[in-house]
Amino acid sequence: MTAQSIALPCDSVLLPKPTDLTNIFNSIINQISLLEMSGLEKEAQELRDLLESIEKILGSFPMSISDPVFPTLTVPEIEWERRITAMIQEYHLFVQTKVMEIIDTVLPISFEVPIMGLSIDVVKLFTDPNYKVTLKAQISADVDSFYALLPDTYKTFDGTYGLEVNDFKAEAVWNYIMSQLNKGALGIIYGAFGGLIEKFSSIWSALGLPDLPALTDLNVEGLIQARIQAIEEKIKNLDPKDIDAAEALRREGLAALEKISLVGYSLMDLLGGEPNDFVESLEKKMDRFKTRLRDFGEEWPEFLIKEWMQKVTKFFEAIGLGDLVQWITFTFCDFLKLIKFPSSIVIPAGITVTIPAIKNLPVPAVDINGVIIPAGEPGSNQFPTLTPPPPEEE
Repeated sequence: MTAQSIALPCDSVLLPKPTDLTNIFNSIINQISLLEMSGLEKEAQELRDLLESIEKILGSFPMSISDPVFPTLTVPEIEWERRITAMIQEYHLFVQTKVMEIIDTVLPISFEVPIMGLSIDVVKLFTDPNYKVTLKAQISADVDSFYALLPDTYKTFDGTYGLEVNDFKAEAVWNYIMSQLNKGALGIIYGAFGGLIEKFSSIWSALGLPDLPALTDLNVEGLIQARIQAIEEKIKNLDPKDIDAAEALRREGLAALEKISLVGYSLMDLLGGEPNDFVESLEKKMDRFKTRLRDFGEEWPEFLIKEWMQKVTKFFEAIGLGDLVQWITFTFCDFLKLIKFPSSIVIPAGITVTIPAIKNLPVPAVDINGVIIPAGEPGSNQFPTLTPPPPEEE
């Protein structure tokens, strides 16, 4: 009997979307449940073993995920969605730490980002396993205090959308910390670029290159609050017995959030559609929506700085920082290969996993002639990318 092989997407992009991978792992996890309900425990265990083997291959990645993910609960569908979100977050942070390390060889900079009363060295997170362990232990020991510091907007799984789970607090804290580390790292890099231009001002002036652009702030938290804060207040003030009214308001909140657009991209554009959730949870969906909007709010300014970096590579090369160039176009697929994420998974013989089509998959925007608008052009809903420069002729 031929074993089924499932290809895992490895997108050569700078702005990865989570849904493709999430949909595949949701489908595998759903098949485990179906096998268990059919009394096929041996086959269900084979699929569980398969997922565990991928975790072992990844080793310390994603580094922001705890082991176990939740202290007393096992929720595989949410656990794997968190892993995929964390891999995207860590991809962006990894690239930024590499840029910081290279800049530091010419212009000494701090690698520490202050957040929630902590001062986190982003380079050590990737290079010093003991540092990560110590930091995680510090947060776990006082998780309630750290959770209290989260903006109310990002305190999901608190019951507002129907599901309250205290076990999810530590992951919520780490999820938020990773987004803020990306923001803080970009701020350090931005300041360092200004410092390099000042330090090598004569070289910069002679090259006549584009000015360092201002950092973009998409104000995602403010946009989310404007859409749903009043709705969530109504939910919290409802009589607990008024279940139908609560359900209607929760769906109204989700619909309101789904209408948010960031720099011309809809929420479905940012996600790449919606994965198939085999157990519907409005709380999980709201967490997914808020997380993706928040993270893209940090990813887009980073992309714009990379876009500028590609325009000023002559400057980097002139001041001995030519090694920066390779990180401008280092893709999510490059990162997945680096952490040894598999390109495919083989389902044990005798088991079939059906991967349903992604829901609400965005349709490429077209012009008045029905032609797809290329990425980067006005009106396009496809993410732009950057390509490595052609090799110089000898």
